[in-house]
Amino acid sequence: MDEKRITDIQKSVADALAEERLKKAIDTLGEGIDELQDWELRTRYTEMQTAYRYMLEYLRQGMPDPDKERLHGELIGRCYVINDQIAVARLTEHSTKVYCQMRRKYKGVSEADGVYARLRENFANSEVAQSLPADECRTLNERLATEHEQLLQQLFGILWSSNCWSKGDAEKIYNGISSAEITLDDRAVAVSAITLSALKCFEPQKAITLCKLASSPESLLSTRAIIGLIIVLFTYRQRIKHYPEIGNALAALRDDATIMRRIETIQIQLLRSRETQKIDRKMREEIIPAIMKNPNLRNKLSMDILKEIEDDEDKNPEWKKWIEEDRIKGKIEEMSKWQMEGADVYMSTFSQLKNFSFFGEISNWFRPFDTNVPAIAAILPKEIKSSTSIISAICASPFFCNSDKFSFCLTFERVPKEQRDALMAQMTGADQAEQMPDLQSVIPTDKRAEVESNQYIQDLYRFFKVSNYRHEFSDPFAMSLNLLQSEALTPLIESNDALLRTFRYLVEKEYYSEAFKAGRSYEKSGECDAQFFQEMGFCAQKECDYDTAVDYYTKADIVKPDTLWTLRHIAQCYRLQGESEKALSYYLMAEELAPENISLLMQTGESYATLKQYEEAFARFYKVEYLKPDSLRAMRAIAWCSFITGKDDQARGYYRRLMEQPHPTFEDYLNAAHVEWATKNNKQAVEYYNKAKEICSNADKIAEHILNDKEVMLERGVSETELQLLIDLIS
Repeated sequence: MDEKRITDIQKSVADALAEERLKKAIDTLGEGIDELQDWELRTRYTEMQTAYRYMLEYLRQGMPDPDKERLHGELIGRCYVINDQIAVARLTEHSTKVYCQMRRKYKGVSEADGVYARLRENFANSEVAQSLPADECRTLNERLATEHEQLLQQLFGILWSSNCWSKGDAEKIYNGISSAEITLDDRAVAVSAITLSALKCFEPQKAITLCKLASSPESLLSTRAIIGLIIVLFTYRQRIKHYPEIGNALAALRDDATIMRRIETIQIQLLRSRETQKIDRKMREEIIPAIMKNPNLRNKLSMDILKEIEDDEDKNPEWKKWIEEDRIKGKIEEMSKWQMEGADVYMSTFSQLKNFSFFGEISNWFRPFDTNVPAIAAILPKEIKSSTSIISAICASPFFCNSDKFSFCLTFERVPKEQRDALMAQMTGADQAEQMPDLQSVIPTDKRAEVESNQYIQDLYRFFKVSNYRHEFSDPFAMSLNLLQSEALTPLIESNDALLRTFRYLVEKEYYSEAFKAGRSYEKSGECDAQFFQEMGFCAQKECDYDTAVDYYTKADIVKPDTLWTLRHIAQCYRLQGESEKALSYYLMAEELAPENISLLMQTGESYATLKQYEEAFARFYKVEYLKPDSLRAMRAIAWCSFITGKDDQARGYYRRLMEQPHPTFEDYLNAAHVEWATKNNKQAVEYYNKAKEICSNADKIAEHILNDKEVMLERGVSETELQLLIDLIS
């Protein structure tokens, strides 16, 4: 059976189970089952098939079966698991993918016991080595480091490629990871292996193990387990209801306030990962090219660039001019804001530095950064442990994820040793200490888990986006990772604070549909203020649901009356619905609050114009022109209303002023042409129409706009026949 046929059967079974068509799923899964070499899986399939046949037989005979609902759900859950495990077993026999190679290399999760024991021994020996003479200590440490690398790779491979987990297996794996006799970093890598294993082949015991590890006293393990749990359960969110044991484990988590706070933070961080692609594109296309134009700026990026821009002492006037002209200050401020929010601003830089042989070993993508890792220790000098080292400060920085820190250090491997030594000497100088403090030391203890989770999410993002292994996985970051979209996961962030924070983050990042749903959940709390109702209305307005938007804006107006922003947005919604009279009434209320607001005056005037109350419209437009003489929007409004009301000389004068501007628009020439055509100045009109055609380079667009203005042209005495002739004339 080839790979395509195997995956087709797996998908067909999963689709049938999603529709709860259990018989079809079992029958489809049974195709070729006798050819499977895994006797245990074949037995489990047969037991499930037999149990379902008995259930159907009881039903046929009308026998009482009070547990049939529960049993039906359990059988669906078992079928999901067996389906995945049979597919993996079949692929193991035929596929050349790395995952299947690992499965052929390691025979089961029970092999982890021996590796745990050897890791404990390795850790104990490394402690003993510290008491030996220097030469003996160095020799023993080198041997132990080599052995440790092999053992860590084995542990990762065993856990990642493991398929069936019994409760006993899960208990042993949990105990091994919880043991302080193995380094914390090794245990963190093991948590990542379980996550990848569960993503590749879902098994309830894997999810339950991650639940238990979420309660670990070590924040590094807890945050990794929570992130892995969320990604796994969101990936398989349609299945969770069939595993009550997972529901029970999640319920236990909700009793721990620390875990719930971490989940709330991680939810925002996972939602923030959606912005990485946008930031990456902006960094590549705008910020980095702008920075590269100026060598002074490039040299100063490792320092506080914003402080330098604002500091007048020793400032290069030409540099300041360049910054102002190119708006580079705004770009850097934006990048700084992203960084302080925890956004992934370095993806564009470091994604190109993942082709080192170090990343050829899959476990290394998930290692917490440590300069004692052999691949790094061989490159960097001992001086990096000094507080005077720029390299040390970068390696300790909370702004770089573990993967990028490894990439940064590995780049020195490509520098010839002589040049590398010279460079290292410069970068470890005492004079650098004041410029690059140890950033790790300024992270408060209560914020450490937040930093660790943010770094780990970025590590995962790089693995699934740029690693050579990415094609063997479905990318979890292609999903929304919004827990509110999963009925089973919503309770993890159902506290009022978590819901409100999630809601406001989604509003800020313009995910209006998702934000509105989050807001509806929060609204049940009854703790809604005017700002909340404004934001809900704004979400509905952005989704073009204007009736709902008006409802929420009205609630905001009741809670906090006479707010300019609220009144204007109610008016906008009515205007967008074509209810000009209602729109005007709210614009007038807003105008009382801000009688010299230029934008508001224009909107009120445009509403009057729509209602053909031109004198009131003119009054607003003239006021705007007085307050802001260079307002092109006011000029255009006055010109068009003048044309409609027959004030042709005034209209002509304003259109001439508009056409004298540096960049007159297509509409400026088109409307000026209308004035000339309506006043029988046909030669000048044709000249303007042709100018408009030059700008848009599309004769059909000219014809479309002329026909759109047909009603006005007819009112000005232009016949329909003449309009058709005009279109032919300028085509």
